[in-house]
Amino acid sequence: MNETVSHFGIFDLIIVIFYLAGTVVVGLLVARGKIKTDEDFALDGRRLGPIWLSLTAFASWAGLAGTFGTPENVYKFGLSGTWWFMGWLPGIILMAYLLAARLRKRLHITVPDAVANKYDKYGPSVRIATSLVTSWNYLAWAACQVFALSLIFNLFTGISPIIGAIIAFLIVILYTLLGGFRAVVITDVIQALIMLSVIMIAAPILVLVKGGGWTVILSKTRDIPDFYTVFKGAGTKTLIVWLLSLFPAAFIDPGGLQRVFAAKDPGTAKRGLLLSALFYFFFGIAITFLGIASRAILPSIEANMAMPALMSKLLPTGLLGLVIAAFLATAMSTADTSLLIVASTLQRDIYAHFRPNITEKERLIVNRILIVLLGLIALVVALKVPSVVSILLLGFSIYVPGLLLPVLAASFNLNLPNWAMLSTIIIGAGLSAIWVILKEPLVPAIVIGLVASVIPFSIGVATRKGK
Repeated sequence: MNETVSHFGIFDLIIVIFYLAGTVVVGLLVARGKIKTDEDFALDGRRLGPIWLSLTAFASWAGLAGTFGTPENVYKFGLSGTWWFMGWLPGIILMAYLLAARLRKRLHITVPDAVANKYDKYGPSVRIATSLVTSWNYLAWAACQVFALSLIFNLFTGISPIIGAIIAFLIVILYTLLGGFRAVVITDVIQALIMLSVIMIAAPILVLVKGGGWTVILSKTRDIPDFYTVFKGAGTKTLIVWLLSLFPAAFIDPGGLQRVFAAKDPGTAKRGLLLSALFYFFFGIAITFLGIASRAILPSIEANMAMPALMSKLLPTGLLGLVIAAFLATAMSTADTSLLIVASTLQRDIYAHFRPNITEKERLIVNRILIVLLGLIALVVALKVPSVVSILLLGFSIYVPGLLLPVLAASFNLNLPNWAMLSTIIIGAGLSAIWVILKEPLVPAIVIGLVASVIPFSIGVATRKGK
């Protein structure tokens, strides 16, 4: 889209520049601190408290796919569109209760480390397969955020989407490169506070004031068929795809597990995730309301413009700049997490696996080189491929069938044979990818992959030693 939808002013520009510059300063300051080991770079020395953990996890999860996508789906489908966001919530809660304390006790650093730790004696195959599936999923996430950054700049400022995306994403690469996970956490906390105060609190209040109040909004939407039904509007097939993709993906999300590994103790990991789920829930209510309001106030726009058009119409100069900073924060917090996870995974679980005598200094160098390379790859993919959102969905379709059962097996010590664990990953992820390429005939790809992965997994459970 080449048109700007805003009355973007000089004061708004100053706010956005100040925000972007501030993230670079954070990276520079953190880089002067104590980043001496791979664990410092990837997990900040495992010292996250519950408040910091909850805010950084929330910022990572509430990406623009949710912040823009939820109002878009509510605009189209009514209340049932909120499942695009809320479908993630049960996975967070289950991760907190079933995985958080259990996995934090084991001192893992990455998801492949958790899955493949007991299989390295048979060779690197399980670790490499897990690493590739994890990396593909989060590289797709990173590319999606680049696309979102370019959209924000273009919609609100009229700046070329290419230039805008390059500026914002290079800043993400820079502070992640300099400060590692500590810089990610600090910037995520700042970004989370901006998102919660501006998008969750200030924006809905202003929409109510300027939009005539809830009574007016309700009167303009109550007669839309199925608009206020929780399940019917989006349709059964759409909801099944969303829930099958989002719920299990959240349950084994590498970003959430990274925060679990970085918690200062098992209890903190659980409490931090539950608090994050609370923030996520109320944020979801707020953006659902903004979707309803956009349908009432702007009934003739394209659905994908629901959030940006509503903010542009109702917010004054200055506050609009804060909202744009909040949108940038939403995308950047997901992008920095994605880059760090993929870089740490490829360095630790593939590169270092073939260099048993690797030094901590070399690990840090490789991590930083990978962040630059992966960031540039994500940038190119997002700017060259017009259907980058489909890449994100493909990431989910591969990641969940490939790793849901292996993560559960590893977490609960099911001790599958090596061949069963490897087959579950390859068959689940591989068949899902093939089904997507075939344009998902009859049933969603994620269903095919999950069903297929159950076969080698079940055989492995039945034949494992030491039941």
